[in-house]
Amino acid sequence: MDCLLCHRQIRESWPLGFLMLPQKKRVTTTCSDCLAAFHKIDREMSCEGCGRQQNSRKLCQDCLKWQAKTTYDFSNRALFQYDEAMKTYMHDYKFQGNYQLRHVFDVTFSHFIGMQTEVDFLVALPIDRQTWQTRGFNQVTGLLTELSTTDLLVMDRQKKEKRQSQKKRRERLKTSNHFQIDVECPEQIKNKSILLLDDVYTTGRTLRHAAETLYAAGCRKVDSVTLCR
Repeated sequence: MDCLLCHRQIRESWPLGFLMLPQKKRVTTTCSDCLAAFHKIDREMSCEGCGRQQNSRKLCQDCLKWQAKTTYDFSNRALFQYDEAMKTYMHDYKFQGNYQLRHVFDVTFSHFIGMQTEVDFLVALPIDRQTWQTRGFNQVTGLLTELSTTDLLVMDRQKKEKRQSQKKRRERLKTSNHFQIDVECPEQIKNKSILLLDDVYTTGRTLRHAAETLYAAGCRKVDSVTLCR
């Protein structure tokens, strides 16, 4: 098997028992050298509001600003730092459309999600029709394996509007809410807890729009988990 990132051959040792008895073993997709380039977030040294790596568990300045202008509870947990290695990965996975790269993190991310507090529904953020047409896949659900998600939200972004990834910070924060509740879902989510799933937490604007939409529909609690922050 060649590494999905550096394309060098990965040498694996297979136990004798595996060769003699049929059993499930996941093939390694990424070499240890490439994985070492990504840096996990230390939860004890990260903002308790958004998951940003810092020197304490206190709310970061961004979260203090959100707290001052919102009335609902919301927090995000993130697995990796959004550093240069992760930026390169996201560029190749999302914007170059290399769907095979989902296997670099799908098992790790799914395990991380499973470690969070039990909730009623897991909801992967949807993508708009234009993104479906150009990319061909939802980058969030691609990062999930053996997890059952529920399609509670739909996104309707204007065709001429920039994507979040194309906007500067100030533009991101001014983005309108494009999320709507699936017309068949309102009754089943009243007083339920939701865990939103996304790939990257940047300003938090998109995730908070989704949370606001779900709270308005009667959800009791909404939080999120992202691959990186």
